[in-house]
Amino acid sequence: MRLKKSQRAEFFEDDLLEEPAPVRLPSKPFRLLDLPSEIRERIYHFALFTPSRKSALKKNGTVGASAKKSKAFSPTSHRIALFLVSHRIHDEASYYFYSTQIFRLFPVQDFARMPTVRQLPRRHRSSVTTIELILGNSWTAPPRTWTVNQGLGLHDMTLTRTLKVFIECDPSQPIFEGFRISKEYYTEFAGRLMRQVLERLPGLVQVEFDAYPSVHKNGSLMSRLLQETRDAQKKVLWGPERGWVDDEDDYDDPGEDPADAAIDGLRARNPDIDVLTDSLQNVSLEIETVAS
Repeated sequence: MRLKKSQRAEFFEDDLLEEPAPVRLPSKPFRLLDLPSEIRERIYHFALFTPSRKSALKKNGTVGASAKKSKAFSPTSHRIALFLVSHRIHDEASYYFYSTQIFRLFPVQDFARMPTVRQLPRRHRSSVTTIELILGNSWTAPPRTWTVNQGLGLHDMTLTRTLKVFIECDPSQPIFEGFRISKEYYTEFAGRLMRQVLERLPGLVQVEFDAYPSVHKNGSLMSRLLQETRDAQKKVLWGPERGWVDDEDDYDDPGEDPADAAIDGLRARNPDIDVLTDSLQNVSLEIETVAS
């Protein structure tokens, strides 16, 4: 049915005169702490790990799980604002932050932005659940600061359950002959360091080993580290990069190119060698393509 002009005008006027429904405002403020802990942690995650474009491009080093599993952080001002809300929110948010990160025991030369265990405030060490020891770097002269003492603070890390060990190279291999101090020098250093770390972590449960391709489970360095771990009665796990599994040894293939060990040794001394390695692999692929 078609309305007349006067009827249409009257219809629209009634529509305009009709008042919108009033908006009801909450009578009380929203209380974050009334939410379940799982939802609060999810909110803390968004506040702590929602990066800006610039911070998302920054890498936390290049070696080990602490670099590959690291999350981009929110801007510093956002994190500080969250920590300053109240004492309780500070304690909950800071615990969530420190318990979800992997902190290195000692620094290596790959420009990681995260502090090492020694640099952490003492009050937050008890929140850390996972730490990482990277071995193979500076195999000719380990830094004097790589010592396990009271100042390292391992005795404060009561909630630390997992120690990740990443090995960049094994200097006991023949390819390092003529460059190392002696065949077992670095093996002895790493073994003593491992034993001291295991002795000082009160709640440690497991040790996860991972490495670059040239490192072998039956090699001198890995054999010593595994022995120290088993003597301390800790569970042994295997990381994803090397592909090790239980009850399986990997032996050196007689036809294996020793360049793998050499590249891993160079990578341990200079992380930028990864760029050169990728270039060499691309050249090799091109040569193989042309030859075929």
